Order: sequence, then structure tokens, then C-alpha cells
Amino acid sequence: MKLKTFAMLSITLSAALLSGCKSHSSQMAAKETNILGIVKVERGVYAHTPPTTIALNTNEFFSRQDISGDRVTLLWGLITLQDY
Repeated sequence: MKLKTFAMLSITLSAALLSGCKSHSSQMAAKETNILGIVKVERGVYAHTPPTTIALNTNEFFSRQDISGDRVTLLWGLITLQDY
């Protein structure tokens, strides 16, 4: 019984000590988030969209001056929303 308690306590303590928080941003961090291909977010891309997608631009919905260059692709590339 004491071995099980010691094992659980040591696992919990090591998990708490070895897990950390991100305190600064990395320049080598990924600029892309992909959720099973259904939603894909690319930050700061400023690239042309392929002709096989339905491309929508944020300027078509509202006018703004501070563009980000982000691109959101939905349903494995069927619809692309771009901010540039």
C-alpha cells in the first residue's frame, strides 16, 4: 500500500515539476494550425490560393486597413478565407 502511494505521489510531483509554461514566443514556432483538415489556419502567409478552392477575401465582407496575411482553409481546401 505504501508503494502505491509513493508511486502515485512521485508521478504527480514529477509531472508538476517537469511541466512548464511558455514564457516567451519562439521565432521558430509553427505558424500553422490544422484540425483534422476540417479547419486549417495559417498565419502571415500572403500567398496565392490555388484555383481548386472557393476563395473569399475579407475585403468582400468589410473594409479595413490592418491586414494580417492570415488564411483559413475549411473542409480540406474547399473554401479558403484570406485576409490580404
